[in-house]
Amino acid sequence: MRVFLTGANGFVGSHIAESLVEAGHEVICLVRKTSNLKWLEGLNVKYVYGSLTDAEVLGQTLKDVDVVVHNAGAVRAQNAAEYNKINADATKTIAEFCLKVNPSLKKFIFISSQAAQGPSASQTPRKTGGQLNPVSDYGISKMKAEEMLIQTLNGKIPYVILRPSAVYGPRDKDIFMFFDLVNKHIKIKTSKKRYVQLVFVKDIAKAVLLCAQNAASNNKTYYLADSPAYTWQDIGNIIAGANNVKAYSITAPDFVFKTAAFFAEMFGKISGKTPVLNKQKITEITQDYWTADNADIIQDLNLHFTNLEIGARITYCWYLDNKFF
Repeated sequence: MRVFLTGANGFVGSHIAESLVEAGHEVICLVRKTSNLKWLEGLNVKYVYGSLTDAEVLGQTLKDVDVVVHNAGAVRAQNAAEYNKINADATKTIAEFCLKVNPSLKKFIFISSQAAQGPSASQTPRKTGGQLNPVSDYGISKMKAEEMLIQTLNGKIPYVILRPSAVYGPRDKDIFMFFDLVNKHIKIKTSKKRYVQLVFVKDIAKAVLLCAQNAASNNKTYYLADSPAYTWQDIGNIIAGANNVKAYSITAPDFVFKTAAFFAEMFGKISGKTPVLNKQKITEITQDYWTADNADIIQDLNLHFTNLEIGARITYCWYLDNKFF
């Protein structure tokens, strides 16, 4: 198949591109002239240059593809309007162009986020059909993107919405901090037990492949998450144990995160850069439960998730080999 992929040069997108190429598909990557293509070097893909709302590029490229994988989006932005413009409005624009120039498109696969539905009320995993209650501007923008996609395609083109939980793996720079701390012999735990699920990046790529090839996924929404819910201390223990690193637990009260976010935002205003850590990110981090039910995608597509012990070992070794530590 000919696959149009957005966000291919990023962490998740580069793994999706690799899996598609390895499976024998022709991959057309939408990138900017200024994009860093480091993670795509040596990969047999075609580049088209433009933005997510570039009418000429979208019109010319989308008419000749079989599948669209829309992975690009903003995980950090200055305000809600910027999140909505990049995550929601651009998704609607791409979907509209698909209807206009390629109404026979086989599948539109959208990489959303667990943040779109919001945290759980308990450790019991949430199902995808529940009420949406995002707790951040990022989550709201992903929720709006999902709604716009469904309303725009409206049964005319099959879609799949994938909601990954917290993503880790080679090339990641966000959850890397857990690995970096373990490498420094430190395991962070919160003063209150909080539960999260993780997903290994290559499992997202596998899910995309399965969805592209299988009609059972048509017009479905799936959570992507390894089944166990972990506390932060669990995550530190598993990373350390999987890599034979001796690490010591340190409790981090909530005020530490809030203080760090305050100074990060202040620095961001001075430097003009959007900080990785901010008040809204802390709001997400300090939720008691981020748990998701992955049963549907296991049943429909027989997707098997990588357990954290294996994924942590692969990821830690990659960081070592690539001198991240």
